[in-house]
Amino acid sequence: MLSLARIVVLSTVPAVLAACLGTECLDEFPARPGLTASIVRVHQVGGAIDIGSAPDGADLSTMGGDIHVGNSGAFVHAKTMGGDITVDQAAGVVDASTMGGKINIGRTSGSIKASTMAGDVTAHLTGPSTAPRDVTLSSMSGAILLTVPKDYGMEVQIKLAYTKNSEGKYRVIQHLGLNERQSTEWDTSHGGSPLKYIYVTGRVGNGQNRVKIETINGDIALKLE
Repeated sequence: MLSLARIVVLSTVPAVLAACLGTECLDEFPARPGLTASIVRVHQVGGAIDIGSAPDGADLSTMGGDIHVGNSGAFVHAKTMGGDITVDQAAGVVDASTMGGKINIGRTSGSIKASTMAGDVTAHLTGPSTAPRDVTLSSMSGAILLTVPKDYGMEVQIKLAYTKNSEGKYRVIQHLGLNERQSTEWDTSHGGSPLKYIYVTGRVGNGQNRVKIETINGDIALKLE
């Protein structure tokens, strides 16, 4: 049986389904006249993915390599087993995950979910705040910066964990009047290095959106545009 390395639906021409093994296309099936598809789909076993424009969204994955999206007119779903993920701009939901690498999400008007096992995370939420747009950011080791609109109502849950050799090195930076508390005992329940925690919680504005941020051994910053 033939194993397909990736399936791509091109965004700038009438829909063509291309089944590719490595870099060699095995067959093509042109779409019916008048039928177009503008969702960009790339799923490959390895290597970087670079998409300049995705008018109706992008669904991308690689077993190892960086992922870059220039401008998405809708959603972005990006997953790599190892590499950086960069989304310059998106008009919809962004869901990005990497097993190791930085995540940089530029001006995005939809909900954001981003997670990395090791690396910094930066995200910038923009646009009016009339519709709910939740944000969930996490790193197992790295700094996290989230920028939100000035009128963005949110319920905030932040947890910064740090190890014994990092006590006092990291902090949560926010000027929103949120509540902060620190644990006093070292947590050994997870089986790894003992951890202490800084918790920051509270409501800003109407609190209609949920913001959850977690990291280990890294600063967390939450700021308004």
